[in-house]
Amino acid sequence: MNQSFTYKNLNFWIIFVILFSSGFIFFKIPFEFYFHYIFLFSLTPFFLIKFGLPKYILQLFIIPFVIGLGHIALKNNLTFTFLKIFGGLLISLIFFESLLKNYNYNILYVFELYCKACWILVLIAIFQILSYLIGFEYGYNYSWLLNKWGFVDGGLIGFRVNSILSEPTYLATSLSPVVFVSIRNLINNDSFIFSKFKSLIIVIISILTTSSIGYLGIIISLLFSLKLFRLRYIIFAILISTSGFIISYKNVSDFSSRVNSARGLWIEEDFKIENTNNSSFVLYNNLHIAKENLMKHPLFGTGLGSHETAFKKFTLTKSLIQYDFEFNVKDGNSLFVRLCTETGLIGLIFILIIIYNGFIYKSHIQYDTDYHMIISQAIFVFILLVLIRQGNYMLNGLPLMFLLYHYNKTSYNDKVNSSFNNKN
Repeated sequence: MNQSFTYKNLNFWIIFVILFSSGFIFFKIPFEFYFHYIFLFSLTPFFLIKFGLPKYILQLFIIPFVIGLGHIALKNNLTFTFLKIFGGLLISLIFFESLLKNYNYNILYVFELYCKACWILVLIAIFQILSYLIGFEYGYNYSWLLNKWGFVDGGLIGFRVNSILSEPTYLATSLSPVVFVSIRNLINNDSFIFSKFKSLIIVIISILTTSSIGYLGIIISLLFSLKLFRLRYIIFAILISTSGFIISYKNVSDFSSRVNSARGLWIEEDFKIENTNNSSFVLYNNLHIAKENLMKHPLFGTGLGSHETAFKKFTLTKSLIQYDFEFNVKDGNSLFVRLCTETGLIGLIFILIIIYNGFIYKSHIQYDTDYHMIISQAIFVFILLVLIRQGNYMLNGLPLMFLLYHYNKTSYNDKVNSSFNNKN
């Protein structure tokens, strides 16, 4: 990196904590107070003094604020729940917007910071694996230190790797941008941010999470890196994806178990306990809740934080089945699901427009190795996985990634226009 870590630029380890310390909370009631909130809440006022309040964020939050208050009056949402999510998301966006401004919107540098933070997660994961292999429990089971963290048996080596993040899926999702960079490095014999050795290690750690969503991220990264999103390559892409699926299904018991239960639930609509006691049913149930809520409130949903209220109204655990599997009550297990419930079609379309506008498939900048395309596709994979499998608006730096995605395209457009003007 071409810039030193100074107090003015914010210490890297503070950024790491803000991004990836969600495995520890101070208390659960009246809301989950994550460790990183200490830095987030204490630093934001200093940023506000230095940079002021970003006007576009205020404008962006006017409609959700009015809708939220309206649905509180209609009993479709709870006052505290709405204010908690509204306020938390507002503060997070202000902080990360100010962070980018603090670095003069140097997109490459901030993305490198994120990648370096991910590499720390990978190093911890390596230590976790080695500790497990030699039987050092304190080195692989962090429940003694992190109270929102779980050890998951199974996987390829006896457990599913999750580093210091609460779930293996969260690790796989958080690593997806650097997995994309790594796969691209290995395929193109490149060393963008990471050496080829580090790139290989990153991909291996992602595989060892044995997360279905992580494997999906690997497949999408392969397709982008091999430039297979073209009509003439569709058959080849299907063959690669099918081969990877079959290998995982036959060799990874956790993966095959989830596939079998998903088939029984989604295709056969068999609600026996082996098909519902897993993440597949959690997604199935929350999709049902979002659909029911969306049918009643299609345009704007029922306001930020209202998925919890909708869950209590429409959950299948109180009607179709009687098992006590009420998981992801607050976040819906998926950003797509939560957006459908809380922001309706308008909010969902707004996010899709952001994704479309920020995407760069092929760079038009010829005079330089264009990092904008790499960053765009890396974050695109991350956002896609989050839409499928992470419903928390503020977890693991999600607001930062959306902002990076947007400003990366803005910076790219400026370079393209500048290049065009110079030629003329």
